[in-house]
Amino acid sequence: MTGMFDPAALQSLDASLDDGSTIVELDEDELRRVAEADVRRRCAALKLASRIVGIATATSAQLDDNELLRSMKDLMQRLSSLRQVGLAVIGVDKDSPDYPTVFNNVTSVMLDVITEEWKWGRVTPAKAEFLPPGVISKLLDGMIRIQPERFERDAAGVDLSTTRRLCVLGAIPKLYGLINFFDYYQAQPDAMVSRLLRGVVEQAELHAGLLAKKAPDFAEQAILQRMHSVSVGLMCEVYKAAAYRDVARLRGMPELDRSVVIAQYEHLGGMHYTHIIEAHQAAMDRMLDTTNLILESRQRR
Repeated sequence: MTGMFDPAALQSLDASLDDGSTIVELDEDELRRVAEADVRRRCAALKLASRIVGIATATSAQLDDNELLRSMKDLMQRLSSLRQVGLAVIGVDKDSPDYPTVFNNVTSVMLDVITEEWKWGRVTPAKAEFLPPGVISKLLDGMIRIQPERFERDAAGVDLSTTRRLCVLGAIPKLYGLINFFDYYQAQPDAMVSRLLRGVVEQAELHAGLLAKKAPDFAEQAILQRMHSVSVGLMCEVYKAAAYRDVARLRGMPELDRSVVIAQYEHLGGMHYTHIIEAHQAAMDRMLDTTNLILESRQRR
């Protein structure tokens, strides 16, 4: 009967423990995979814990264990919701051997989203732009439509298509942070994020292709990932520098003139920001020139 003690079951238990029983053994590769999975879980827990405690510290909150657990529950619910959106956008099957890698990457990106939301919610609670889940797929679909051949999936492995999707996903919260920094009075901030994202992706692909010509084939994925990281990083620096100058120019105007100019910008749908796109392109060109100089100098040694 189910749920009751069955003496006969002890016979099979005894048999499983005799000298002739088959013992499950793990080879070195399997042990390493188990260890790596445990390390990944620990690192993910460490990152989540650091965000929770960091937020509590920044708000000067003296949280006891129960309050920390409640905060963790709220963050985990938001994280879980965003992560499901991200995983759906990337489109890797749960049975795929690459799923753990994709899962961890998406988790890291969504933790960045949560941090950005909290940060700007504290700084500008009335104006902060939060990341609507639907925008994630919309932005990625926009990139795919521009160059669909780059996002075609290969048969096996974390292919370049998946790598590109993960790179685009990772750039989105950073670019939303820029809009919260200064939105250039844009009536449609999502459209601005989309344009900045396109600039990041286009320059990353262009310069990764130039650099990969001098590298072996197996390095293509690593170069692509690094170039996307460099491209979005430079976009953030260029944007902030330009925003500082543009805000300083507005602040330098007489108050009445500034009010009139800002009203005109709002009426027209926002300030022009093409100078940011152009400055980002120039920064990427300088970056590649500097990279080639470094490589050439090392070859001369």
